Amino acid sequence: MRIYKILRWPILVIFCFMIALFLKPPDRVAPRQQSPAAIAKNANRFQSKLGELQEAHQRGEAGAEIRLTSEEVAAALVLANPQPEARHIQTASSPNNNASTPAEVTPEQVPVKDPQVVFEGDEVKGQLYGKDVFVTLSGHLGAQDGYATFQPTSFQIGSMPVPISVVQARLDKKLNDPETRERMKLPEFVSDLKIENGQLVITEK
Repeated sequence: MRIYKILRWPILVIFCFMIALFLKPPDRVAPRQQSPAAIAKNANRFQSKLGELQEAHQRGEAGAEIRLTSEEVAAALVLANPQPEARHIQTASSPNNNASTPAEVTPEQVPVKDPQVVFEGDEVKGQLYGKDVFVTLSGHLGAQDGYATFQPTSFQIGSMPVPISVVQARLDKKLNDPETRERMKLPEFVSDLKIENGQLVITEK
């Protein structure tokens, strides 16, 4: 009983500190929020570059590469997962869209949403908000057997770092989920992708 009385307050303080870290919003991974005009501009650049890669594949130019910035990828992600009022928008990441003839996106079509994707060195870092907490995840992108792969290197809930070993099994289960895996299927003309020098490099077959 005496040990309990001695330890209860330190334990309570540590527990409260951990809760505060979980709920405290972390620093933004993206330096600033893109405006609708910037999102439209970057989404159009994304579509144009992907269209160039597809055209190179159709001409038989094996090994062609394109380089995408995190702003361009974030903009494409916003339009690929629009809010209900903007679901009519299609981007190059949509399977029904012809990448070689991309439709121009205007700022008025951009849903209000803050993309949180950045490329640092050879890693991608993303941040999402759900169920009242922020989750920040970093890792390495790659490709295998026609699918994108992701190897996590860090995980954070709120402002609390969480060891990868603690969440690895859950992350693997999510990544191997049939629905998630289908979303990670690459276009048939893409052979590889990676983060290099702060950019996403996509290589054509």
